[in-house]
Amino acid sequence: MLFEGVVIFEARSGIPLFYKLKKNDMDPAMLASFIAAARHFLQDLHIGGLTSFSTAEKVIFLASTERTVAALIASKNPDFQEFSEVALEMCEEFERRYEIPERPQPIMYTDFENVAEELLNKIKDPFLNRVARFAYDEYGGEISIKARLMKKTGGEGTIDILVNYSQKLNDDAKYRPDELTTTLLSQNLIFIKTIDDIASRGDVIDFIDGIDDYVIIMMRKGETEFKPYYPQKAVIVARNYAPDVMELVDRLPHNEDKPYIDGRQIVAGLKKDASRGEKKCFIELWIWRENGYPKKIAG
Repeated sequence: MLFEGVVIFEARSGIPLFYKLKKNDMDPAMLASFIAAARHFLQDLHIGGLTSFSTAEKVIFLASTERTVAALIASKNPDFQEFSEVALEMCEEFERRYEIPERPQPIMYTDFENVAEELLNKIKDPFLNRVARFAYDEYGGEISIKARLMKKTGGEGTIDILVNYSQKLNDDAKYRPDELTTTLLSQNLIFIKTIDDIASRGDVIDFIDGIDDYVIIMMRKGETEFKPYYPQKAVIVARNYAPDVMELVDRLPHNEDKPYIDGRQIVAGLKKDASRGEKKCFIELWIWRENGYPKKIAG
């Protein structure tokens, strides 16, 4: 969805308090006055509040709190839910930060721009954010979007969605710190790849093949070592899959009908790496469904 602007205005008067618009020919005061008038009109008729409205080309999403209303302007697209949620969060954050006097002035709120930009970043990739919510529902744990991890090459790589589980250990744990850290990393992580399209065989191979490229720096006997962030699961969520993807997955070793990879096999271009050892990383493939829970087809 193409985001085109945001206007936050005082609910009672319709005075714009903050705005950021891509097009200079859009008058925030006129827009705020129109929305305020429409909201008051609907309230007077006792037929409910105005939450969004559209023209031939645009959709305006509204969310309000006691003192403020946020309007997000976008080109027409099905991803309406994300805008409504962000609009409400923007209102709530605005009121947490500022007192609104009887005669508010927009110059009082110019430093809200960084906050607004951060919130709007959430809806630049609606598919990724919807998958992140699914990941939390399915796996729990802490969810990181576009997580940046160090790679063996010394650079940084990005995992679309990283699921991390925290574990509390007993005081009498017998593991050494370096062994403990490696064990927890392998047990507590899930890597998720999102593909807002049909996933090809190459997409699946590239993702699985790069699972052990990410490392953590550890010290042992005064020397630096790189230990892989070897996850317990590698998950792909895509709109659909090419027909030959399942052939690839079927050739992987299975444990209780669940496909996995470790350091012992090479399958259709997947590389062998001794650092994987005997640890298993289970593979899951999900098909995204807009009007229902995603469907798992492998794993």
